[in-house]
Amino acid sequence: MPFLADHPALKEFLVSLALLAAAYVAARVASFLIGLLIARSAERGGVDERLLSALKRPITYALFLFGAWAAVNRMPVSARVDAVVDGAIFAFGVLLVTLALARAYSILLEWYAARAHPDAASTELAREFNPLFSKVGKVFIALIALSMLLQHFGVNVASLVVSLGVGSLAVGLAAQDTLSNMFAGFAILIDRPFRVGDRIQLATGEIGDVQSIGMRSTVMKTSEETVVIVPNSLLVKERLVNLSRPTRHLVTRVEVAVVFGSDLRRVRQVLTDAARSSARVDPEREVVVLITRLHESAVNFVVMFSARDYAEQGLARTEVYEAVHDGLTAAGIEVPRPTRILQE
Repeated sequence: MPFLADHPALKEFLVSLALLAAAYVAARVASFLIGLLIARSAERGGVDERLLSALKRPITYALFLFGAWAAVNRMPVSARVDAVVDGAIFAFGVLLVTLALARAYSILLEWYAARAHPDAASTELAREFNPLFSKVGKVFIALIALSMLLQHFGVNVASLVVSLGVGSLAVGLAAQDTLSNMFAGFAILIDRPFRVGDRIQLATGEIGDVQSIGMRSTVMKTSEETVVIVPNSLLVKERLVNLSRPTRHLVTRVEVAVVFGSDLRRVRQVLTDAARSSARVDPEREVVVLITRLHESAVNFVVMFSARDYAEQGLARTEVYEAVHDGLTAAGIEVPRPTRILQE
């Protein structure tokens, strides 16, 4: 057109407006198509619907920003105005991408933690460390976005990275114990020497049921209804006994003494029957009765049986002791009594 040929500035302005309008139309079309995908994903369920919903607005805004950037670069404006507008568009675009990546990362982490894992250890690991991974990932995304912005506006990022490295070293040295417990908790959740609900015995002798495994410490509840909080680093370094593995059965010992001269075979039969009489003793496992020592006035026996559940070990031992007492009394077998020698 001759008129536009004679006015190149107006031509460039109209082209910029056309690019801006085309970008707006493309953004609206993309929003409509993503909406269709969200509706289709909602029928199937899963994480696709949440991801598309989170990315719908950033994608449409990004398309419009791309058109705005192309339009601004064609407008007949001064270099300073072009640089300012270009910087603002770039900053807004980086912000959009950062927010979109952070939301998508959080959605994927929540989906992974909530979905049914074939291994319970993976579920526990995801649940315990999901908040940590979420914060670390978002900080990492934010740092990358910040470095891109600084680099775009001419700030030297290398010196900033060196400063961050020195600061990280100082923080690591100051938080050695905390970091040690965190890495130990991560190792426990991966190696799985025990799980939540297991009964463990510490190297110091405390016995309790594991209530939770956190990033810093493990909480266990003792039979005295007290709570013991153990730093994870100690659990990794010290030896502990898992009473719940490989099964909940627990071998229990009962010591009995009878007077010297008793019918030992008869005593063994009475002790075996007494152990088998308890409902808390596993009948499918063998009861072992052994003679451990011969005294001048007594013979010591030990009865070994398997309690059905380690949580009922004390009750199983009590019932066996009661049955031993009744059995020995009915059989007329005496137990040694303490004697005193009086000297004149």
